[in-house]
Order: sequence, then C-alpha cells, then structure tokens
Amino acid sequence: MSQLDFWKPNFLDNAQVFKIEKNFWSPVYVYSENELEKSAKDFLAFPSAFWCNTRYAMKANSNINILKIFKNLGLKIDASSEYEVYRAMNAWFAPEDISISAQEFPTMAEDLIKKGVFINTTSLHQIEKIGKVVMKFWLDNYNIWVRINPGTWDWAFKAISTWGTTSGFWIWHEKISEIKELSKKYNLKIIKIHIHIGSENTPESWVNSANIWLSFVETFEDVVSLDLGWGFKKAIMPYEKSADLQAIWEAVKEKFEEFYNKTWRKIALEVEPWKSLVINSASVIAKVVDIVDTWENWYKFIRTNSWMTEMPRVPMYWVQEPIYVVKNLPIPVFSQKGERSNEKEDYVVIGHCCESGDLLTCKLYEQETIEPRNLDKVEIWDLLVIDWVWAYNSSMSMKNYNSFPEAGEVMIMKDWTIKEIRKREKLEEIWRNEIDIIN
Repeated sequence: MSQLDFWKPNFLDNAQVFKIEKNFWSPVYVYSENELEKSAKDFLAFPSAFWCNTRYAMKANSNINILKIFKNLGLKIDASSEYEVYRAMNAWFAPEDISISAQEFPTMAEDLIKKGVFINTTSLHQIEKIGKVVMKFWLDNYNIWVRINPGTWDWAFKAISTWGTTSGFWIWHEKISEIKELSKKYNLKIIKIHIHIGSENTPESWVNSANIWLSFVETFEDVVSLDLGWGFKKAIMPYEKSADLQAIWEAVKEKFEEFYNKTWRKIALEVEPWKSLVINSASVIAKVVDIVDTWENWYKFIRTNSWMTEMPRVPMYWVQEPIYVVKNLPIPVFSQKGERSNEKEDYVVIGHCCESGDLLTCKLYEQETIEPRNLDKVEIWDLLVIDWVWAYNSSMSMKNYNSFPEAGEVMIMKDWTIKEIRKREKLEEIWRNEIDIIN
C-alpha cells in the first residue's frame, strides 16, 4: 500500500465543487484563471543570458479562452499541426508569434509561409518541401528552424522518450551535412536549432543538453536562437519534487554566456512549457456511481462516471493523480480547522468505460498493476476531485468511447465567478457527422 494520502484540492473548495456539479453536471473540467496567470508570469520572469521567448505548447490544452489568457500575457505559441496554427490565429495570435513543429508536413504550408508562421523542420523531406515553396514564391534567404536528434538518451521510462534511437521526431545528428546541402540548394537560412528534452529533468541535465546543442549551434553560422523545449518537472504527487526553475535558468544562462565569450555570438533562449505551465490549473469533478468488491482480502472498487474518457493521460503515460473525496452531505468535509473524517478505506478507482485499462489507481509507470489508494470512506453519489489534470487530458480526450458525450469545461475567474467555456456535448452531436446511407 503506497502512502498516497492528500489534504484537499489545489484551488477548489467544497461549495464550488457542489455548485459546479449542480449547474454543469459531471464529469466536468474546472480551470483556474488565477493559477494560469501565476504560472505564466513565473516563466515570463525567468532570466536569460541575452533574451528569452516562452512558447506555450498548445497541445496541452487548446481552449480559445486559455489561449487568449496566454496571448494577453505575452506568451507565444508552439503548434504541433497546421490545425493548431489556425486555431491559435483564431485566438488572435499573430502568425509571426506562432511556430509549428509537425510530424506531418502542413498541407497548407504555402499559406502558412505567406502569413509568416515559423516552420520548424523535423525531416530532410520537410526541408526540401519548404525549399520548393520558397522557390515558387521567389523568397530569398527564407528563415527556417531545424530539429536535431543528438543520438543519446538515458531515460529508464521509454513512454516519454523524445530523443535517441527510439524517437522519430527529429533529423538525425549525423545528417547535418545533408541539412546544410539542402538549405544551400534552396537558399534557406537556418536561424534556430530546436530540441525537445522531455519533462522530467534536472539542472544538470539541462546543462548537459545546452552543451550538446550549443555545439550544434556553432556549426550553423546564421543561428540566433536555441529552443530547449520544456523539461521542467512539476510535482503532482507527494513523493515528487518540482524542478528548481531558478536553478535551471541560472545554470543554462552560464552556458550561453560561455558560448558568447567563445564565439562572440549572442544566442537567444526559447522554452516551450506545457505541463509545468498549466497542469496545476485544472481539476476534474466526477461522481461515485457504484461500489463493488472482489470479496474479502481483495479489492474494493469505486466506479465513477469519468476517467478514461476525460483523463487519457493516466492510461497513456501510466502516471498517478491526486484524488480527493467530497462527501455528498449538507455540511463541508473540512472544518475551519482543516479537520476531516477518520473513516478511511483502501479503494481502487475505475472509470465508466467497458475497458480493463480504465483505471485511475495504477502503480507508477505500471499501468497493469493495481495500487489502491487510502481515501476517505465513500458512498454512492459522493463526488471526487482529481487535481493537476490540465495537460494531455481535455485536448487528448477519448471522447465518445462507449458513446459517452464530451465533457464540459468551466473556469473560475479572478473575481471568483464560474463561467462555462465549453458546453457538454449533446447526445445527438455524437453522430452529427455520420452519413446514413443504409435503408
């Protein structure tokens, strides 16, 4: 039995939980405008040797209201598809404030290039495709970015490996000569080197990464910026420890200064936070719909009206999330002194899908291993709050599996009002795009 015991939700109180469930139904995503702004400002305040851009990796969550909050604060956008690019522009981001790093080359690349969106190339084929567009429009010295795989990786958990021999996100480092040949052939100017070092890193790993990529920067004389991705660990569970962002930045800053003293080139720093920027700004409210067990000395299961359909991050990455019980009673669970009931039980929390993988309480990085949680004793119709669920949940949801409607989203504003920012999907909307051709 793990020691996964928690106090209370990050930003929600019981009154808010009941009000939201009553007015917007569960399951429902809940966001905090205050937490969003606070996290964004932390990143915008970080020091760098020369200058720094912060790009929000919008695949984490792409709701238009969230995008607008970040735009108003001065963040830029990292997109993973052409569709995310147009979605960001719909939220009033200027094209020049958007970069795209895509596995699939944009079918509307010509329009993106004419609008001024920065394209970060992830293959030799993509460089050639851009080159042909540039030649078609007679663009001289068109600026591009390249994403290079250094060929090293020392992670034990491969599910989030983003570079090395098992990753196809990049151009292999031994193809640098071919990158240069293609850029010369099509009169392209490489102005930024881009990497993606993952999200579980230390100041030491950042320094090592900076050393590796600054050596690549040195081989490209026109490069003025180095994008180090978003490797900032954010503690979710009590056994985890958040990255010391100030220590990371100071360590990396020193490497950029050393590079300047060696080459007289001032290289800008870019980062693309997603989890560390937003993950503490959202919760999911769900309901206990049943309680079953597998007889004595085995497991007691809490069945809910959520999980896999709203929180794919757990089965995708085999991670753990904080779980809080909110009793369906007329009195608060927590007194003003913060006291709570001493009645607790070990539970396995499962979802509403007909799928064995719809499990919220798995062992860390072992999705098939059950690990019960010691929670406040629950009854049917009690509510559960799952915290730290911003990233890779709403935007990656397995909506409509078993034909469950897409959950709604609400935001707690800075004035503490609660506003709906996405409606819950209606039943008939599930099949709205199907074409009935059978008599």
